[in-house]
This record gives sequence, structure tokens and C-alpha cells, in this order.
Amino acid sequence: MKISKYPIIIAALSVFFGVSAQTMDCDALKDFTPAVQRATYDVCRYVNLDAAKQREVAKMVKEEDKMFVKLVNADGGLLTNKSRNALDRFHTAGLKKIMSEDELMQYYRGVYDAEASAEGVAIADRFKKKYNLTDQNWKFIHVAFYKIGLDTRVINKVYADKPKVAARKIKELREHYIKTIEEKGDIRVNPDDMTLVRVKPFDPNALHKE
Repeated sequence: MKISKYPIIIAALSVFFGVSAQTMDCDALKDFTPAVQRATYDVCRYVNLDAAKQREVAKMVKEEDKMFVKLVNADGGLLTNKSRNALDRFHTAGLKKIMSEDELMQYYRGVYDAEASAEGVAIADRFKKKYNLTDQNWKFIHVAFYKIGLDTRVINKVYADKPKVAARKIKELREHYIKTIEEKGDIRVNPDDMTLVRVKPFDPNALHKE
């Protein structure tokens, strides 16, 4: 099944679950180079930040760029995996100092939105092909695993320094969203081994009001 068969569903999810576009404060960032402004926009597009915080992000980006040049020069013009990881840690730590927890959650939901949606589609497609599910149950599975995939990525990023807290939150959200599939579609799914059990037979009369 191709994703293109569900344009209305995908569009609705993007509006309902996705992040709305944000704006960059051009006046606040006018003293920074175009490259720094562009990188700052890549952050601000996902989260509402006031002018002061946008300037802090820009300053962080400027330092990150200097770090990038230093690392690449040290390795003869190559960005190694070690250097890439160091830059990622610098970026993550910098944003954590600037943003509140809610702002970080909003930002990372924007960053991982498309990736999580694609994962939800892939899982829903596998279940539909294996069990010949209705389009409605495909939607329930997609929504649930989109949210699981999205929030799992966000939690792992925001709570990277608190693995036990992250594990607990991920466990809770998985249980919650898998339960929504059962409540809405009368099917119980196990994503670990890709199995599905019908909780009760489909009753067409249940679709009609008496």
C-alpha cells in the first residue's frame, strides 16, 4: 500500500499533531551573519522563542560554527563520527540551557515529526498487509505509532541525562497509545512481534443507530 492512498489522513495528522510554522525575529538577529541567521531559523521554525532567546540561539550557533571549523581542521578536512557526536552534544546542551522543557519538547517534536510519521505509516502498512485490516484500523494504528515514535524520540532527547525517567515515560506512552487502538478498533496489537488479535468480531450493525 502506498502512502499516497491516504492524502487526507496524512494532511489531517499534520495539522492536528504537527507543529505550526514559527517566525524568526529579523531585527533581533540583524547583527549576525546570514549563515548564523539561517541556522537559527532552523531552530525557531519549530518553537516560539522571544527575541532574547533567539539571540541566545544565534550566539550558540556562532560558537558551534567555530567548533566545527576547529574539529574539521584538526582532522585534515574530514568531519569524523567522533567530531560529529561532539557537535551534536554541544548543540543539544546549548539548547537545553536556553530553552525551557516545554520549548525543548516543542522543538524536538518539529525536528522528528516527519520521521515519526513515516515510521507510523510503515508499521500500519505491515499490519494491514498481514491481517487485511480496514482503512479505519490502518488509521488508528498509524496515529498511535506516529505518536509513540514521535514522543519516544523527544523523551530520549530531552531526558538523555535521566535514562530511568525516560524509560518510565516511554513505557507509559506506549501502553497508552496501544490501548487507544484497542478501544477504537477492537484490535490488540503487539509491535514487538507484529501480531494482532481481534478483541471482538466486527459487527456491521454497530455502525447504525437504532
